[in-house]
Amino acid sequence: MKKIFLLLFLFGLLQNDCFAQPMSAPAVNTIRIIDDTSIELCWGAAPSLNGNTFNEYQVYYSNTVAGTYSLIQTINVHLTTSVTITGLPVVNGSRFFYLVTRFNTNQLSTNSDTIRSISLNVIQGANGHMELTWNPIHTPAFPTTEGTYRIYRRILPAPGYTQISNSVTTTSFSDSTIWHPVCNETIFYRIELGDLIGACISMSNEKESIFANSIPDPPTLNAVTVTNLPPLQDVTLAWDISPSLDVQGYYIYQLNASGSPIQVADIPGRLSITATLTSLNGSFPNLQSEVYRIAAYDSCGNTSSPSLFHHTIFVQSELDACNGIIELNWNKYTGWPLGVAAYEIYVSQNGSPFALLSTVGPNDSTFQHFPLIQSTLYTYKIKAIDPTGFLFSASNFTEMIADVPIRPAFLYLKYATVTDNRTVDLMLYHDVTADISQYILYRSDNSGDTFDSIATIAFNPLTNYLTYSDTTKCLTYKKSYVYRAVAIDLCGQQVYNSNNVAKTIFLKANTELDMENTISWSDYENWYGEVRSYKVFRGFQGVFSDLPAATIPFGENTFTDDIANRISKDGEYCYYVQAYQGLDTLNFFADSSRSNKICIKQLKTFYMPNAFQPDGINKLFKPASTFLNANNYRFQIFNKWGERVFETIEPTTGWDGTINGREARMDVYVYRITFQNESFETQEVRGTVTLLR
Repeated sequence: MKKIFLLLFLFGLLQNDCFAQPMSAPAVNTIRIIDDTSIELCWGAAPSLNGNTFNEYQVYYSNTVAGTYSLIQTINVHLTTSVTITGLPVVNGSRFFYLVTRFNTNQLSTNSDTIRSISLNVIQGANGHMELTWNPIHTPAFPTTEGTYRIYRRILPAPGYTQISNSVTTTSFSDSTIWHPVCNETIFYRIELGDLIGACISMSNEKESIFANSIPDPPTLNAVTVTNLPPLQDVTLAWDISPSLDVQGYYIYQLNASGSPIQVADIPGRLSITATLTSLNGSFPNLQSEVYRIAAYDSCGNTSSPSLFHHTIFVQSELDACNGIIELNWNKYTGWPLGVAAYEIYVSQNGSPFALLSTVGPNDSTFQHFPLIQSTLYTYKIKAIDPTGFLFSASNFTEMIADVPIRPAFLYLKYATVTDNRTVDLMLYHDVTADISQYILYRSDNSGDTFDSIATIAFNPLTNYLTYSDTTKCLTYKKSYVYRAVAIDLCGQQVYNSNNVAKTIFLKANTELDMENTISWSDYENWYGEVRSYKVFRGFQGVFSDLPAATIPFGENTFTDDIANRISKDGEYCYYVQAYQGLDTLNFFADSSRSNKICIKQLKTFYMPNAFQPDGINKLFKPASTFLNANNYRFQIFNKWGERVFETIEPTTGWDGTINGREARMDVYVYRITFQNESFETQEVRGTVTLLR
């Protein structure tokens, strides 16, 4: 029986030797620097024995990752999860460690991952920030390593550290929050990195650097603008604060007359962003362009480099009374790195709110404002706009009273009418409130293609209506004339053209063979309200009727006068046309204009044929005449022996070639006609006529 148990025991030992797994090295996951010669390594848990006999943990060390590693310490307690190593050489950089497990006397595990101590470096950057850089403990990070670093800082004489960040995911950090009222202090930093298992953390060396209060960053001067209303015009500066934290305030400098910057103000407080300078600071922006710049100063008395110079806009105004212009001149705004995008010009009239008058380009520094309103007080200011559209600078205010000649509100040719063959009468409706010296009257002989001055009409403030009779080489019976007027102000300048032109009516006529007179005419131009209608007036022998012969609507320009019913009269028929204005809704005038007079001579006609053929075309023999008076009319025919063969007292009755109802023989006959003319004098006509068969 004893032998059986012995065999079973030996078999069990053989079984353990055949199936036991080797031990692994501790999974070191944190490294903490205690001081210049001491560190602490931690791992989450002791490796499994796997049926082996634990002998010790061996810690190997090197100053470089690829260098020769030396056994620096052994640990003979299996359940140990950390080790403190002292007596290390002082190095300027990281230390590198790995662990090995020795078990079953002579067996060694594989090496653990090499862990690297966090070596922290700190320098003060050019911008005054403290710049921190360090290395990771392992690349890639251990699975249990936290993803963010914690940054701690200690500023002497404070005894302990203060955490300033817990969310840094990279291996660098810029401390822009450092500021201390005492200059040139020593600042200490350290980095910590946690692990998801175990109570240990990785910690860098403690690294210090002297915080030298660097010269503050300069503030950005955004704009220098003139504020307040005259006469209390001030200068306001606006700037962006200096990025530096240790800023106690800002110095404002102004260039003096010799071009040297003189400090004119001290604005306390880092967060100050505006300052207004008055005459107490030597600021007179209503008299000149002023130049400013700004600098920041810190608690150590350091002053930043100054900002760019900015020039205030100084605008002046000058009145050109004769041209009715106020001219503005200003200096260009300087100071913005991108320059000026545009200048806006604002105007106020008699104290009204400012309104945008115009926008000009960045290279403009003058502007002419016109037309002006007499006696109005104009106040101007200029505003420069930067290319971003967010910054502006306003100028001083400049004022000017518009003591300028008053321009006419109207100048209207009320009518132009023909009075005789060589005269046209005109009437001007003018503005008596205007500052006018005279009017120049122009006439065109070619329907308005070109004009020549023909007269000067003196200004009369006592009446709205000025008249003139044009007799200068005026031939109204040959053509129309077009008139216009120009107002001349007290400065001798042409300032206003008449609102319209006036074109006379030209009438012409033709004599028709069928007892009709046809007349035609050109339109009258140009009334407000146009032409409503035309009336035709007829005169006989120089005497015109007051009643029109016809009324013709606008758009028709001819009239035919049938004078057949006036056969009892011969002589001269005369005509003129009168245009009547339509509704003038502007001036409510109702004017008329007459044309030239045209006359047509209707002469008495008397013609006797020398032969006729009763059975041919001319069946009757009688005088061909017009305007014969039926009173005392007698028409007689005699044969060659003197015997009367025909007689009548009716002008329309002729001889049909018969005698007492029988055909007269073909022969030569004598005729005698007596009649009265328009002077009631008896006239006689004798002759011969051949009767043809």
